[in-house]
Amino acid sequence: MTLRVGNAPTSWGIEKPSDPSYPTWSQVLDEVAGAGYAGVELGPLGYFPTDPGALRSELARRELELSAGVVMDVLHDAGTADAVVDKARSICALLQPLGTDRLVLIAGWTPSRVETAGRPGAAERLGASDWQRLIDTVHRVATVAAAAGVATTFHPHAGTDVEFGDEIDRLLDDTDPSLVGLCVDTGHARYAGVDPAALLRARAGRVNHVHFKDVDPGVLERVGQDELSFWDAYRQGVFCPLGRGCVDFGDVEGALGEIGYDGWATVEQDASPTGDSVPLDDARESLAYLRSVGLAG
Repeated sequence: MTLRVGNAPTSWGIEKPSDPSYPTWSQVLDEVAGAGYAGVELGPLGYFPTDPGALRSELARRELELSAGVVMDVLHDAGTADAVVDKARSICALLQPLGTDRLVLIAGWTPSRVETAGRPGAAERLGASDWQRLIDTVHRVATVAAAAGVATTFHPHAGTDVEFGDEIDRLLDDTDPSLVGLCVDTGHARYAGVDPAALLRARAGRVNHVHFKDVDPGVLERVGQDELSFWDAYRQGVFCPLGRGCVDFGDVEGALGEIGYDGWATVEQDASPTGDSVPLDDARESLAYLRSVGLAG
């Protein structure tokens, strides 16, 4: 099967709206297009232009589409929930005029979970009241998105309060399937000890977005042995170009075919802006690999 494949600002190390170390947004768009991708995710609100007309023009002249928006924030804090919902509303107001119909929702990093990422036995789990606040915020965001014609897709992520298999199951069981879908990120699943292809098959009815990411097995082994934090592993290059790591993309391809998935797939390398990798080279390598295994045209 072949999918529409995009990339994302995180592959260039973009995790915030701005930072002196970042390449310009125009360079990132040029390189996403130059590497051969069909689309790009929004990344943090404020990195790309926030005027819909301006962003549409910049994408069109590079023959790119906007595949999804992203909200990544702590979701169980009652004091910040309104701000998270307001951010989602602003992002959907940008997505809607561009015809983009996916909002990726991720629980933000928390210090304790960053330290225990990839180690389920050491991770501190949310208590009942915090978990319910998280679920309430997810539903509020998803309701705002749905009103704008945008479907929410929840992304389990290393170093956050929804990472491991039991947390993914709990999140899906506690949310309204008519409002909240699942984004399977092959790398974050593998980091958390979850088989991404098995997750795709088990939750076929909820999957409405996919991220392709690979994981360096040597760095992942050190996560367990040396108790590396998420950021330590990130800086050591735990996320590598597709095909170099331990994700079985042949099985992923099979699972996507079995469930009839036909949406976007976004390559995300989560690369450190101070690392040794060259994002454009890695983006090209990853797309070439996807073509070699029949996942991209």
